[in-house]
Amino acid sequence: MTFTDAVKSGFENSLNFSGRSRRPEYWWFFLFVFAGAFALALVQAAMGMTGNWLVRLFQLVTFVPFLAVGWRRLQDTGRPGWYLVVPVVIVVISSLMVGSLSANMMQGGFGDMHQAGRMHGQTGIVALLAVAQFIAGVVIIWWMTRRSQRGDNKFGPEPRFK
Repeated sequence: MTFTDAVKSGFENSLNFSGRSRRPEYWWFFLFVFAGAFALALVQAAMGMTGNWLVRLFQLVTFVPFLAVGWRRLQDTGRPGWYLVVPVVIVVISSLMVGSLSANMMQGGFGDMHQAGRMHGQTGIVALLAVAQFIAGVVIIWWMTRRSQRGDNKFGPEPRFK
């Protein structure tokens, strides 16, 4: 599969979370998303624009197609696609924890928080979530690099023989 074929397939199957996607489709689409965001960030910087709104719009447009191709890629390795949700949940929980940590800091300052005992446990949980996020990310990347499961699996036929 070529770069262009992978990008077309990613958008054409953007709402398809069933079936399987091979490594080239996932990694070419990954390159498209990464390079596209990087290029748009450079354009915004060159034009003196602030807020990264072009990059955010691009990421919003590519989020569901990228999730779908990743979902199918995991299924190609014999794993359920919902495993991709695990790192997202960790990010959401971490963001909520950091948000509440930041709110406490704004109320009385970092030193005041520590003395008042309001920080007790929160920073440890945030650090634990950061480690969990790192581990989950490494595991997902590892799975994405694995070979396709040979033959049919419970998610469908092997894509190279379709």
